Amino acid sequence: MIDIEETKVGAHALLVTNEGKIILQQRDNNPGIVNPCLISMFGGSSRRGDLPEDCLKRELAEELELDVTLYKVEKLEVFNKTKEIDGQDYEANVFVIKNVHSENLKIHEGKGFVCDYAKELLKLDKLTRITKLSLESYIDSQNKF
Repeated sequence: MIDIEETKVGAHALLVTNEGKIILQQRDNNPGIVNPCLISMFGGSSRRGDLPEDCLKRELAEELELDVTLYKVEKLEVFNKTKEIDGQDYEANVFVIKNVHSENLKIHEGKGFVCDYAKELLKLDKLTRITKLSLESYIDSQNKF
């Protein structure tokens, strides 16, 4: 069911383990959801009046019981979905959260986790377009240091 308070702006996160692996979501096989069966980032749509950071905090608490306030959260980039390519117009604010322990996450949405190094994840054919772009941007940001 779509929340009428949702906007076309969202917040999503690349969750990075201490080992540098990225934790992503394996989406459910439900035709009623966005990107069924694909691999994406955790996160979701903002509600009216939300800042992207508010949305990220709420979505990760709902989906994983992850308290974002306990971590350093860095903005990676903003990506735009388009109706022509992605089926909807949407602004995806992507963040990086480091030092996340997968064993502490309790998944409440999706089939499970996909966890590997960014370069290995990019080899998967089930990544959403925005997740792929985010991983590429993350790799580029890491190569700058």
